Amino acid sequence: MLSIVIAAWMLSGCSSGTQPMPAPSLPVSDMITCPDLPPARSGALSDLWLNHLDVAEAYHDCKRRQQALADWIKSNNKQ
Repeated sequence: MLSIVIAAWMLSGCSSGTQPMPAPSLPVSDMITCPDLPPARSGALSDLWLNHLDVAEAYHDCKRRQQALADWIKSNNKQ
């Protein structure tokens, strides 16, 4: 009889369990897809130079967001 009481007492500790951890939310601002690159307005050197600057800016912004998202994923998979 004592062993049944002890077994029931030990099993009651397992029934309470642990509370599930809420899933961390993804940084939505970093999940935006990279935009299409802008075309040059014309073949003029000044327009090509301005287009080069626009493309470089778009690339670096996209790279920063993708790296931030990758860092977030890596940091949340360690838990």
